[in-house]
Amino acid sequence: MSVVTELLRIPAYAPNMLQSASPEVLERFKEGFECWNGGELDLMQDMYDEDGELDLSAVFTDTRPYRGRESMRRVWDDMWETWAGVRMDPLEVFDVGHRRYVVDVRLWGKGKRSGAEVDQRFAYLYTLSEGDEKIVRCQLFSTVQAAIDVATASTAAASDG
Repeated sequence: MSVVTELLRIPAYAPNMLQSASPEVLERFKEGFECWNGGELDLMQDMYDEDGELDLSAVFTDTRPYRGRESMRRVWDDMWETWAGVRMDPLEVFDVGHRRYVVDVRLWGKGKRSGAEVDQRFAYLYTLSEGDEKIVRCQLFSTVQAAIDVATASTAAASDG
C-alpha cells in the first residue's frame, strides 16, 4: 500500500482530502484501459468529449496538449505504431473531487523496432463532464503525488478565486 493511501485512511489527516474512488468508478476506468489494451481505440475515443483534451506535457515536455477526438486519436495511433503489446493497467483510482480522478497506472510492453522493454508507473488526472460524464481533460503525470498536487492546487485556486 502506498504512503498516500495510508495517509488517506487516517481520518484526522485531512477530512476534505481525496479518498479511493468507489468500486464502480474503478471498474469504469478499468473498462476504458481495457479498450486501450485490446486495441479498441474507437470505443476508447467514445469515452471522451468531442472537444476533450489530452495533455502529456508534464511527462513529455516537448509536446503540446491535444484537443479534440481526432487529434487524440492520431497520438494513440502513433503510440500503437511504436509499441508492441503495450498495456496500461489501472492499479488504484482516487477521487479528488469535482468529477476529477487520479488513476495510478502501470505501463508495460516493448518497442516494436528497438525491442526495448518498459515497465513503469505513472498517473493520469481525469476530469469528467457533468451529465454524460465524458472525459473532458486527461493529464499525464510521472507520479500519483504529482497528479494529486496539481489537482489539489487547482481546487484551492478555484476556491480562492
